[in-house]
Amino acid sequence: MMMTGYAKWMAIGIATILHFLVDGLCVCCLYLMAGNGLDTSGIVALFLTYNILAFMTQPLTGWWIDRLTHRQVALLTATGLLTTAVALQVAAVYLQSFNPSIYWFLAIVTAVLLGMGNSAFHVWGGKLTATMTNNDMRGLGIFVSSGVVGLTIGVLYASWWLLAGMLLLITVLGVITPRLSANISEVRTTISQPAETGTQLWFWLLAILLFVLLRSFVGEIVSVGLEKKSDILLLLAITAMLGKAGGGWMARWCGISHSIVACVGITAACMMFRNSEVVPMTPVILGIFAINCTMPMTLHLANRLLPLREGLSFGLLAAVLIPGYLLANGLHLTADHRFMLSALLLTIAVEVGLLMLMGEKRKNVLMGAVAVNILTNVPLNYILLTYGNSLERLIIGELIVLVVEALWYYGFVRQWRRAAIYSLLCNATSFLIGLLIQIITIYLL
Repeated sequence: MMMTGYAKWMAIGIATILHFLVDGLCVCCLYLMAGNGLDTSGIVALFLTYNILAFMTQPLTGWWIDRLTHRQVALLTATGLLTTAVALQVAAVYLQSFNPSIYWFLAIVTAVLLGMGNSAFHVWGGKLTATMTNNDMRGLGIFVSSGVVGLTIGVLYASWWLLAGMLLLITVLGVITPRLSANISEVRTTISQPAETGTQLWFWLLAILLFVLLRSFVGEIVSVGLEKKSDILLLLAITAMLGKAGGGWMARWCGISHSIVACVGITAACMMFRNSEVVPMTPVILGIFAINCTMPMTLHLANRLLPLREGLSFGLLAAVLIPGYLLANGLHLTADHRFMLSALLLTIAVEVGLLMLMGEKRKNVLMGAVAVNILTNVPLNYILLTYGNSLERLIIGELIVLVVEALWYYGFVRQWRRAAIYSLLCNATSFLIGLLIQIITIYLL
């Protein structure tokens, strides 16, 4: 059974508002606690505890919610945990004047409750949206879009009044939502079992997870060098929200594969559009919008691989966001590193996109194009950046890449003529587009 019409979209709309409120409340609560006398190590422990529990536990939470007969229990559990966390924070602030040492303990317990409540809510909302819309990317994009703005509002305007207002709205909407979707326990997606079985299913699921991790990584580094004042942070959050909300519509119009390739290519081109002193705002905004457009697409694809396990699917994708975020903020990436990454992503997007335009639909050929570009593009750019980007080295390197890719494609298509055409056209197009972007960058910056 699939809910339709007003009731369906009303429930999803309320879940989207709740997403904004829950993320905003959690980060607002954390910032209020962090600003109340905790030292640096205490603040780090507080935020790590929350983020690990909020994201890394979502696969387990999803496994649990998928097995619930009445899934509204998850929403009520999340609301109860968040309410308890806020009440405990109030108690911690009150008791701090009597016993300062207890504040640290209560702060960690509050972070635990916030993390578990956040985890339960997100998986509940993802499951609700997927089942009610039959895995419609438009609905998925709308639900996931509001959280980033909630986070930004919670950070920029953290206050007790904001915390109280958000908690009140969460409680009210948490009571209303089950009434709007009283028969949610009967709602099931009608998507068929995936064509892939066994090893293939795990391969594609792993590929999606790696892409989501990369998206989290790229989403952080695309704005490196930009001065992030409060108005800029809010603009970036709104841009990310619009990208997530619009990605599902884009994929419906253009197809998932073409949309993902286009979004990756646009993001990579925007990452290249900078120099050591100047980071233009427009490419950053466009890059953040493009990379976030892929979020509902990957969620939709994961749901297709794991039918009737939408909670687990949502949780797995959420869990890999934290490693990507930590890598982006923990690794010291030089300008050369960022250039190599953007050049690799642009080359993959251009060549895979060109193969699809030439009518190539075989998954092994398209995935082979991704693999061979990793094997050739990275070493070539490393050598040129390390030993000098001379014309002779560039020509020799491109010729070697041309031969290697022709041999590689022959292993898939078993036709020398087709393999040579694929290699020649793909390499020539990616080289010329990369050269054009660098010329434009130099001219405008």
